[in-house]
Amino acid sequence: SLPVLCLDCSSDDALCASAGADKTIKIWGLDFGDTHKTLYGHADAVTALRFVHRTHNFFTCGRDGTLRYWDGDRHAQILLLRGHAAEVTSLALPPTGAFVLSVGMDRQVRLWERTRDMVFVEEEREREIQRLQDAEGAHRRNAGLGPDEEEEEEGTGVRSEAAVRQSVISVAAGDRLAEALELADGEVQARRAAAIATKKEGMAPRAPNPMLLGKDPERYILWVLRTIKPSELEQALLILPLAMVERLMFYLILLLRKGLAVEICSRVAIFLMKTHQNQIVANRSFSGPIAELRKLIHSCLETMRDSLGHNIAAMRMVSSLATARKNAYNTSEEQKGVDVWAGLGLGSDIAAALQSKKRKKKP
Repeated sequence: SLPVLCLDCSSDDALCASAGADKTIKIWGLDFGDTHKTLYGHADAVTALRFVHRTHNFFTCGRDGTLRYWDGDRHAQILLLRGHAAEVTSLALPPTGAFVLSVGMDRQVRLWERTRDMVFVEEEREREIQRLQDAEGAHRRNAGLGPDEEEEEEGTGVRSEAAVRQSVISVAAGDRLAEALELADGEVQARRAAAIATKKEGMAPRAPNPMLLGKDPERYILWVLRTIKPSELEQALLILPLAMVERLMFYLILLLRKGLAVEICSRVAIFLMKTHQNQIVANRSFSGPIAELRKLIHSCLETMRDSLGHNIAAMRMVSSLATARKNAYNTSEEQKGVDVWAGLGLGSDIAAALQSKKRKKKP
């Protein structure tokens, strides 16, 4: 009964998506004209819809002030983008899909760029659920409702939620890092056993584990660390038990020996040593890895500092040469009244003509 406000088709003419004032998005198949799925997410009418070129993913915006990124094949929301303070009225995408432009009633044009960060749909869904729970809790506190009486009796006082609540997303990131450490350890042990069997029995080399995405164990750990957002990395590291902390230090040493990702390895190593200082001091097995990490971090950071200083000096030299070359073609105020022909020899024709003109001017 409510009107349709926008629609768009995919570049391969396989799907059509429509949305309107009923807050829903309908995905249609253009081969038979049937409805594939009805998607829900916007809290108000949907005002614009655009497909990404050569994909079945599309963006929507609505009067609730949000942009949403959808997967048309899996029928799921990928991202929720907030930034506008009022109704969002229209969208625009380039053929490359590298960014999206949004225009709203708040008189803003926002540019959303695509990054290399990996997006996990489950984590985005958990983040949205957590946000709704926090908003509901804030509403209850502002309304003076407070928690239930049983929770008030069992509680030990008012404590900061930010200090005691572990983010669901950070827990998921920590679990993903722990799983990566287990996969890497299994691959290291399997490679050692395969190497021994190859030497003794002449067996064929072992095929790499496809779960590691064709990477070495230490490079796979580095890849997982980079997929965790910097703001959530420390919370994810806090979840790891002490045994996995020792294994993570082992892979950090391997990465630093190769000179890979010095910045993130140094940050992780320093945070782990600050967090688990008492346990590390009491455990002698950490003495060797810590000494090795200290030496490698110091050496790698010195190399980076020298390289940075060399590059800065080179850029200053290039800047000075460019300035000198630019000034060579510009005439300064002091040189405007200087006779440019004064240095020419008396035997030249130009110098003779100048001398004759000066003689004629004399009384």
